[in-house]
Amino acid sequence: MRLWLLLLPVVCLFSLASSAAAQAVETAASGGKIRVVTRNLEPFSFDKGGRRAGYAAELWEQLAREMKLDYEVQVVGSAQEVIDALKNKTADVGVGAISVTSKREEVIDFSQPFYESGLQVLVASASGSFADNILAIVKNLFNLELIGAFLLLMAAMFLISHLVWKFEHRINSDMWPKEYKSGIWESFWWTISTLLVGGADNKGPVGVGGRIVAIVWMLSATVLVSLLTASFTTTLTINTLKGDINGPADLPGRKVATVKGSTAENWLNIKGAKVVTAADAAACIEALKKEEVNAVVYDAPVLKYEAGKLHDDKLQMVGPIFERQNYAFALQQDSPLRERLNQALLKLTEQGVGAELRQRFFGEEP
Repeated sequence: MRLWLLLLPVVCLFSLASSAAAQAVETAASGGKIRVVTRNLEPFSFDKGGRRAGYAAELWEQLAREMKLDYEVQVVGSAQEVIDALKNKTADVGVGAISVTSKREEVIDFSQPFYESGLQVLVASASGSFADNILAIVKNLFNLELIGAFLLLMAAMFLISHLVWKFEHRINSDMWPKEYKSGIWESFWWTISTLLVGGADNKGPVGVGGRIVAIVWMLSATVLVSLLTASFTTTLTINTLKGDINGPADLPGRKVATVKGSTAENWLNIKGAKVVTAADAAACIEALKKEEVNAVVYDAPVLKYEAGKLHDDKLQMVGPIFERQNYAFALQQDSPLRERLNQALLKLTEQGVGAELRQRFFGEEP
């Protein structure tokens, strides 16, 4: 009996808390409006003809209809302002491309994720004009790999020239003079001619030692020409088309633009990039086109969408999607809306609403 008396207050408190939560949801559904905070970020939430459009905005609209919620929308300037509004309880729901992070989870709650995203790198490649391509090729001639291969080849040619002269100048001084400076020049001429065209007219070793060295050089020259041509072509092609930033590993120490207050800004700072922030992805891309930065890093779907609107062949996404993250609706800490929102979200997902929106805004096949 005493045990029941002790447990009775706990049961009453639990019932009151559940009743308060249910009442809060019911009040929002019938009387007061849900306060939605968002920011303009295409293609997730933006103004179109006086109404909210975009993947997240239209998904929320259908969720609110499913949950029979009335709501009003407040537009702010950044993702951090969305988080702050929920933290300070001046808003009930955050709608848009809001990444779920452990740091944000400390101060607010999230619904189940509705979109998987991640960061990616956008660069401006060389243009297709003849002058720009020639300039890019000239710049890439000073590639360290090519310079190293050229120096190695010169060293091998000098060694072969020296050996041929050493064997030949005693028995064939007409073609290989005994004086070293003149003799090594003649020998080097024969070496480079053999490499490029297979031999020199009316000139060749006559002694056993010289001919053995010549055979080794002729066989080696065939292989060297093939390897050097392949290396030269591959290096020039890759560097000319892609530039010197081909993925996230190339970003430390480089000037990289991203949106202020985003998860990309935090990642770039950790990796040691020289971060330049802007108000939105469009401004970041504009800085890239003006060559004020070397690359842009931001959420992959947003970058693809913004770059695609410009129809500029120079703008290219490079490297894999990294730092994968989920987008979800943001809520106040311990929000009574969370469970109902998750149930409605699952229901719409099963009905194929999410797949339909992905196809419309991102071109993804269902």
